Amino acid sequence: MRRRVLSILGAAFTAMAVVGLAATTASAHGERAQEGFVRMEAVSWWDVQFSQTSVKQGDTMTITGTAKILETWPSNMSGGSPSVCYFTVVEPGARFVLIDRQINGVETPQSNFCHKGGVYNFSMTLRARDSGQWHVHPAVAVEQSGTLIGPGQWVTTADAPGGFSYPLQLLDGGSIDLESYGTWLILGFSGLTLVLGMWWMLYWTVPKRTVTRLAVANYLPLNQDGGEAVGLITRKDHRHMAIITGVTIVILGGGFLFQALAFPGKLPLQTDWITPPDLPAVTQIAKAEATGATYDPGTHLLTIDAKVQNLSKEPVTLAAFRTAYLAFVNVAAGLAESGDYIHQMRLSTDGVVQPGQTATVKLMVPGQVLEQEEMLPVGKAQLQVAGVIELSDAAGNRNFSTVETALNPTRT
Repeated sequence: MRRRVLSILGAAFTAMAVVGLAATTASAHGERAQEGFVRMEAVSWWDVQFSQTSVKQGDTMTITGTAKILETWPSNMSGGSPSVCYFTVVEPGARFVLIDRQINGVETPQSNFCHKGGVYNFSMTLRARDSGQWHVHPAVAVEQSGTLIGPGQWVTTADAPGGFSYPLQLLDGGSIDLESYGTWLILGFSGLTLVLGMWWMLYWTVPKRTVTRLAVANYLPLNQDGGEAVGLITRKDHRHMAIITGVTIVILGGGFLFQALAFPGKLPLQTDWITPPDLPAVTQIAKAEATGATYDPGTHLLTIDAKVQNLSKEPVTLAAFRTAYLAFVNVAAGLAESGDYIHQMRLSTDGVVQPGQTATVKLMVPGQVLEQEEMLPVGKAQLQVAGVIELSDAAGNRNFSTVETALNPTRT
C-alpha cells in the first residue's frame, strides 16, 4: 500500500513539474473563457485610450473611455438587472497601483450603483510598479456576475533608479512607504502560521501514516478515537493537537495585543457606494434597429440587417458596430481609432442616411475576428447577436443605439 501511495505521489509531482516547465507567460486575461452571449449582451466599450504605453517605475498613466451596460443584459446574470459595479483594471498581477478613479466626472474610490442602459465615462490613473511588458485592460466587475473586460493594451514599464516606492502621508503627520510598510511583520506572522500548519500536516501524514490507512480511517465514524489497538488516534495525538491549538491561541492573542498597543488610533474600514450622475443629454440625431443577422461559415461573414432612421436635419452616417471590446468601423466615416480591437466592416450602401429618411443597411462584419474571440453563438443555446451601432453627423454628434437580433447560422 505504501509503495502504491508513493508511486501516485511521485507521478503527481512529475506532472506538476512538467506543467510548470511548459508554462508560458499569458498574453490575455480570459476574455474567451466567458460565453460569447455574455460579452455581446452585457457591456460595450468605446473611445478607450491609454495616455501612455511606455513608462518608468513610479510614473503614472491614465486610461479613459466609455462603458455602457446594455439594455440586452442577460436575464441569467445578476437576476437580470445589475445594481452594483466596480470599475477596475485587469493586469497580470499587481504591476500597477490604481491611485485615482472617476466615473462620469465624480471621484469614485469604491463601488458604484449602476443599471441597464447606463453610460459611464471613466478615468483611471495608474502608477507603474513592476518593470516589464504587461497587458492591461479596463474592466467593470458587476455584483453576482463577475468581471467584464474591455479593450487591452500592451504597456512597457522600465526600471527606475531606486526601484518603486509609494510614499503616503498619514493623518498624524507621519509618512510611510506602502511598498515596504509592515513587510517583515507580515512575513513573520505568515511564517509562524506556516510552521503551525506544516507541524499539523506532517504529524498526521508522516508518523501516523493517515493517508496510507484510508481504509481504516474511512471505516471509523467521525470524531471517534480508533483506540490503542488500531493506533489511528491516541492520547499522545490529543496532546500534540492541544499543544498546536495552544500555540495558535497564544500567537493570535499576541497579535491582537501588539496591534492594540502599537496602533492605538484607528479608523474603521470605510465604505461608500455612490450613484454617478447621469451624463448630459445628447442630441438625438438618429436611431438604429437590428432586424436580422446571418452567418455564412463558407465566407466567414456575419451580415447584420439594420434599419437606420435619421431624426435630424443633416445627413447621418453609420460609423461603427461595437460589440463587447471589439469595434468594426466604417472606413468612410473617418473614425480616428486604431488598435488590436479595431477592425473594418463593409456596408451594402455608403452608410449615409439623408434627413428624415429611414434606410436598411447591411453590415458585413468579418467573422474570422468573432471566431477567434469565440463570440459567434453558432451551436449555442442562444443564437443572438448584440452590440451597439454608432451613428454620427458632420457636427460631431454621436448616438449609440443598442441592438439585438436572432442569428441564422446558415449559408446565404
